[in-house]
Parts: sequence; structure tokens; C-alpha cells
Amino acid sequence: MSEAVADPYPKIYILEFTPLTSTTKILTAQTSKIKQISNPKNDLIQFASCTYPFPIEPWTVLGNRRPNNVVRWTYLRRKYLLERILGGLFLLLAAPLIAVLWTIVRLHSKGGGFFLQTRVGYRGKQFEIIKLRTMIIDAEADGKAKWCVKGDPRITSLGRFLRKTHLDELPQLINVVKGEMTLVGPRPERPCFVVNLKHEINGYERRLSVLPGITGLAQINLPPDETIEDVRRKQYLDLLYIKQANPWLDVRMFLATSMRLFGLSGEFVIRTLGLHRAIPDSLSAEHPETHESKVAVPVCESNKLKRPVVTRDLQLVALRSPQFSYGGKLPAHVPNAFTVDVEDYFHVSGFSDRISPRDWDSFPCRVEANTERLLELLKEKEVCGTFFILGWVAERYPKLIQRIANEGHELGCHSYWHRLVYEMTPKEFSADLSQARAAIEQAAGTEVCLYRAPSFSITKSSLWALDILAEQGFQVDSSIFPIQRDRYGIPDSTSAIHLRNGIQQSIVEYPPTAWQVGALRVPVGGGYFRLAPRWLTQVAIDGARRSGIPAMFYVHPWEIDPQQPPVEGVRLMNRFRHSVGLNTTYSKLNWLLDHNRFSTMSDVMNHFDLPNTLSISPGTLELTQTG
Repeated sequence: MSEAVADPYPKIYILEFTPLTSTTKILTAQTSKIKQISNPKNDLIQFASCTYPFPIEPWTVLGNRRPNNVVRWTYLRRKYLLERILGGLFLLLAAPLIAVLWTIVRLHSKGGGFFLQTRVGYRGKQFEIIKLRTMIIDAEADGKAKWCVKGDPRITSLGRFLRKTHLDELPQLINVVKGEMTLVGPRPERPCFVVNLKHEINGYERRLSVLPGITGLAQINLPPDETIEDVRRKQYLDLLYIKQANPWLDVRMFLATSMRLFGLSGEFVIRTLGLHRAIPDSLSAEHPETHESKVAVPVCESNKLKRPVVTRDLQLVALRSPQFSYGGKLPAHVPNAFTVDVEDYFHVSGFSDRISPRDWDSFPCRVEANTERLLELLKEKEVCGTFFILGWVAERYPKLIQRIANEGHELGCHSYWHRLVYEMTPKEFSADLSQARAAIEQAAGTEVCLYRAPSFSITKSSLWALDILAEQGFQVDSSIFPIQRDRYGIPDSTSAIHLRNGIQQSIVEYPPTAWQVGALRVPVGGGYFRLAPRWLTQVAIDGARRSGIPAMFYVHPWEIDPQQPPVEGVRLMNRFRHSVGLNTTYSKLNWLLDHNRFSTMSDVMNHFDLPNTLSISPGTLELTQTG
């Protein structure tokens, strides 16, 4: 077999959290009472028994707040009870259909209607899974367990239909009622396969830290296993689900499975419900390390905060300098970041399938007037912000860019053609970046060292862009949104300022804010600001600051322009995303500026003691070594 892939998440387990002195305001994870448990039947599994079997993210132990691990595990315990009840209700509703299908299976081919098979469940406990039979009898007459393959001759013609529609899984509701399975979770595997896979895939048994499910994130995103590489990819998604489990994710996965029962395309379903998850290219025998692995937990000695040391993809910066030990809450004099993505209404990604860049010049431009209106508002409120400029705009409106710079605002790059990063090759991205930067710097007469990708399109599949940004001299990126949406997001990232390490280079990441409340995240800015009542945005900003994170707010000039021309032929969802709340954005923005202190990204970062990062005054960028 090929060399085993590295564990996608660090092997750190916790039993209890003990706060240290109030001076440091930091929690440490202490591992205690660790026991080895073995299956008395066949010694399949040996792993640490712990109350919360989840990897610790460094940012969850910074600050004086309840770690996400604890919140998520509490949710899972409640979910198991609720889904047993729901499983009973669904079983009553599905019983007539199961009876009909059982009869058809028996009449269609020789053998029983149900098929029972031993599977490995929670913490290695074995149970009998119940399915409608889809194979001929004695499919493994030679006694050797085999994976199904495409066109498997052992599957009956009726069985192919049942598998395609997932109707063969309906009897597993009995397992849910018995408490052996849950509706949503990693799929259970056969004992003989587990024995081999736990040796081939590092940490494979960690998927057994939760109850197995009828459907899961891996099943929704990927086809059935045929190779060890398929299992590695599903293992990644199973662990990702364990790490991200929340009610909204479970509801969407259950809806996705139900929609596929009615014959809807799997690709359509996962895109519509935002369930697509990118699999790192490094999940292969040739690339044993995966993204964000080997993260060390920050520790504290003699009341001196030590910054986390991270050996690979992600290095987090401790947000709290010693002078900011105020119960985890930011002092009032530390501002939030106000940012503007300077682009026109016809540049947005939601219209890219209707409007080609070659046709941009044929549309009536409104970006200049709308940006000037924003500048007047900021001048009235005495606020300076960071403006991410589209290179296309900079070439056509150089006086606008000069005015932005002359009024004390900070300039950043927003690409040239507003193409999604993950839709470009590294060469195309590098060329777009160079063209945009040259246009902005020529118009403004000042250096540009901050970047934001169109539609926050630096995702796990395009982290290579960070290397190119660093190579071209960019020092700060603001492209990684710590939520999951259909076009963007890295949901297991953080809203905190941190240092991202690419393959060869490092760059400071200041992400848009998504306030963590329980298992949910509330984004701040853009369409979320237009859609939500203003008080909810304020609650999210205050919540982020209470956890020690200065908020990052963003807006586009076209968002204060309800009179912009409509674009014909746009899909209903994209039209809604673009037009919702346009009539009230300006007044809500006026209110928000009155109730919060905003400044440039550089000014915000200068309030923190960051190692190997930026000491910035507006308009200038200097790398310094601190700490």
C-alpha cells in the first residue's frame, strides 16, 4: 500500500479546561485521566477516551471564553437524543414504503428482502446495520470482503436503482431508533476494512469518536469508495464534519439527502445548499501533509504570554498584548477596520455568467459617483478606511484614486479583472495581480501592499495564491472568510488576525469578521449587513470585541445605489443577493459609523504586539520584529 497520509488535524484531545491567572486571560488545555480502551471482541480500536474528542484550534484557547470544542460536543449529545426521536417518527412514515420495497426485492431476485451486515460504530462498538438487499445472495461466497466498483456485477438491476436513490438506506432508521446510528454523521465501515484502513490512514479511528450516520458530508460530496485514496478523501470530510458539527449543517445535509431521493442532481444539491467542500490536493501518497496540520497550543509561563508556534500552514498571532488584559475585551480606544471594495455593479461575481469583462465599457459606470458619496460620508464622520481598488477602475478613474489617497485613506488591491482566484492558474493570477497593482500605484502615486481577492476567493483550493502575494511584496491579505458559502470561505479558519504560511512565504491575514456564537457564525458587512437589521450587525461587532477581536467591516460603493440599472437574465438567487437592502444601506451605514470607532486596517494592527508582522502608519508599510 502507499504511504499513509498525515492526519488533517492535530492529535490533541481535551478533558477539561483550567483557566490560568487573570493576568494572562488565557486558557490551557489539560489532558487528564486518559485511558486506553480496546474492543474485547477483536481488538479493532485503541484510542484515547476523552470527553471532547476534537482537535484544539489555537484560537479557541485564546481569551476568556468557552472553547468551540465544548460547544460542539454539547450540541452532539443533544443531537443524538433528538435524532432518535425524529428517527422513530420518520420510521413510522417510511414503514409502508419500506414494506413495499421489501416485497419487490424479494420478488425480483432470490434471497431475503433485508440485508444485515456487521459494522463498526461509536468507539469501536460493533452492531448490525439493516439495509434493503441490493446484491445477489452469496455475493462474497469466497469469504473475501470486497469494495463495490463501478458496474459491479454483484449488484442487481433493482439494487442499482435503490443505491442511486439511496432508498436502500431507509431501514437504517431502525438503527437510529436503537441508538446505534444517527441521521447525519460519518458512514460506518465493516470491521475487516477498519483493521486495514487504520494502518493505512493515520488517525482513521478518530472518525469513531461520534455516532455513525445514515448520510454524511463525505457521502454528499463524493462517490462510493473504490480505492484507498477515495477513503482518504472521505476521511478528511468526516473529520471536517466532526470539527464543524452544528444544527444548520445537519439540516442542510438532511435536506440534500432528501432532495437526491427525488432524483435531483447531486452537484446541483450541494451547490444550492452550500455543502461543497474542497479536498486538499495534498491528500495523496506523494503529499502526506495536509493543510493546517501540526498546530501547537500556546502556553503560559510566569504570567508571560508566549505566542503559538506553528510548524506548517497556519501560524496564529496572539491578539492580546500584555497591556490588553481586560477580561478578554478590547479597550475602547482600539478601533475596528472599515474597508471598501471599489468596484461597480456589473463587476460582481454573481453577474459573471451574464456580463463578460470585454463588455464592461458598454455599461453606464456609477462607481465614481458612488465612491465619492462614500468619501463624503466618511469625511463627515471623520473616519479613514482601507479602500481595495479594482485595477480596471484605477485605470479609468485615476482622479478618484488620487482623492481617496489624498483624504488619508489606505489603498489596497482588489485584482484587475475581478476573477475568482480559484478559477485562475497561478500564472494568470500573478499577471492579474501585477497589472492591477501597477494601475493603482500609477494613479495614486503610492505603494500598495494590501490585497483582497474578489468574492473572498482564496479558499483551501487556492492557498497557493498567498505565496504569489508575498513574492510580489504584499504584506497583508484580507481574502479568507471564516465561513462556508457556495463561492468562498474556509469555515475552520478564524476571524482573528494571524500569520498565514504558504509553501515558501508568509503573509499577515486580517479576515472579515464572522462573530462566533455557539456553533454559528454571524458575518459582518456586505450583503449580510444589507440583509440583517442594524442591531444584529452591532451585536456581532460587540461580540467579536468581547472575545478580543477587532471587527472588520466591508462595503461596496454599489451597495448605496438603489437606482443602479438592473442586469437582465440573472438567476433569482444572485439577483436577490445583489439587490436586497439597497434602499436602506446608506442610512444603516450612517448609523453604524455613529455608534462605532473605525479606522484603517493598518491603524488597527498597530495596536497589537505582533511578531514578524506590520508596524504601519497610514500610507506607509514597514516590516518590524517585535517580541
